[in-house]
Amino acid sequence: MEIQREDLNYILQQAPLEKLEKLYKKVDESFGITVLSQPSSQTLLVPVKDPISGGEFYAGEVLVTSTIVEVNKNKGWSMVQDENEQLSLYIASLDAVFEEKDFKNEIITLCLETNNYIQEQKNILNKKVNSTRVSFDLMEG
Repeated sequence: MEIQREDLNYILQQAPLEKLEKLYKKVDESFGITVLSQPSSQTLLVPVKDPISGGEFYAGEVLVTSTIVEVNKNKGWSMVQDENEQLSLYIASLDAVFEEKDFKNEIITLCLETNNYIQEQKNILNKKVNSTRVSFDLMEG
């Protein structure tokens, strides 16, 4: 899997916080991080498309935390689920330095490790769900 900058927000939300913090501190020591927009909580409306009428409606709201930073003249942004200021700040900072050669490989490695973890968790859940599947062939009689 090739990691793109657009993938960071989704994947890194599942990364271990201590690994994100360690990388964040390295970025801060190397370049300094300027917070342009403090981590702030907000709600987003979740749009849903009606499969029958084709119309859209809002299914509800989701709580998110958003942050904008600047590192070495590059802006970074994040939006994470729930109220999590630290996570949002760390991911925004990594987003800002994603194209820096000193950090790109470390960020990609963390993303790949985290993506493997996400896939393992999905597989575990799928096994649990599949174990509840009923075979109606056995019920004939």
